[in-house]
Amino acid sequence: MKQNAVKFRILFLVFLLLSLYIHNTTEGAEEIEPETEAGNELVGEMMQGVEDVMADHEKRKKALEELIKKPLTEAQQKLLRQLLKQTGALDNILSSEPYLVYLKSETGKAYKDFSDYVAAMPTPKQKTKVLFSFKEALPPNTKAKALSICTDYHFKFRSLLVKEPNILEDMNALVPFQTKHLMEPLRATYPAGEMLSHMSELMQMSMVSTLIAQMNTEVFHDAWRDHLEKHGSSEGLLRCAIATPAEFALVRSFFENAAALEKWIQTPLKTEGAPKEKEGKVD
Repeated sequence: MKQNAVKFRILFLVFLLLSLYIHNTTEGAEEIEPETEAGNELVGEMMQGVEDVMADHEKRKKALEELIKKPLTEAQQKLLRQLLKQTGALDNILSSEPYLVYLKSETGKAYKDFSDYVAAMPTPKQKTKVLFSFKEALPPNTKAKALSICTDYHFKFRSLLVKEPNILEDMNALVPFQTKHLMEPLRATYPAGEMLSHMSELMQMSMVSTLIAQMNTEVFHDAWRDHLEKHGSSEGLLRCAIATPAEFALVRSFFENAAALEKWIQTPLKTEGAPKEKEGKVD
């Protein structure tokens, strides 16, 4: 049921965005009528693309869930024991020498403290990782510029998903956000004369961008919440920071302090509730 609901919302959003895209593109917008043979072929191609994207997404989600369920290694367990001896706020503990040495081994770069690492989010390494995720999930002929746009959008959308858990159900806020940060930049990459030949590709970019961001947010949130429920707040947060340092620092960068991050982790994500009543614009 949940998967079907998510699929329906994403499909609705994709077709809405593409309709706006066509409406705002004067050149070539009337070249294919919906009920013509070419129009039917385009719709069929797009629907097949939807099925392919959803099938690939489910595989990726299962793989990610299995990956982050792995127990800490012996070296990570040793680091955890060292950090548990530290006192003070979470950011201070993660600024201690043992954790900073661990970060250097994980990232290949030295940071003066944990706040320095958080301020660097998203790092070039993280951007490259996300870009390659899009490259693997999207058609092989997707333009490099379009992949870069999807990558930039990914991190903006991740922040929005954390701050507005029900954003996928609030079309009044979501459509303007995606139009501004995804569809408008893509429009500049795919000019009007090329638009129709790339409609299926654009649809897949919109879907994949939405699904990957939602997947990462939900899967890591659930894993971290499980850590806190099993091990308590202090040890649970340290386990999160050790097991998934880059992702933990990225989400930490969305919050003013560690207390706000902890509250978010402890709060169930509301992805299946009723649409918001308020109308607003999200920048």
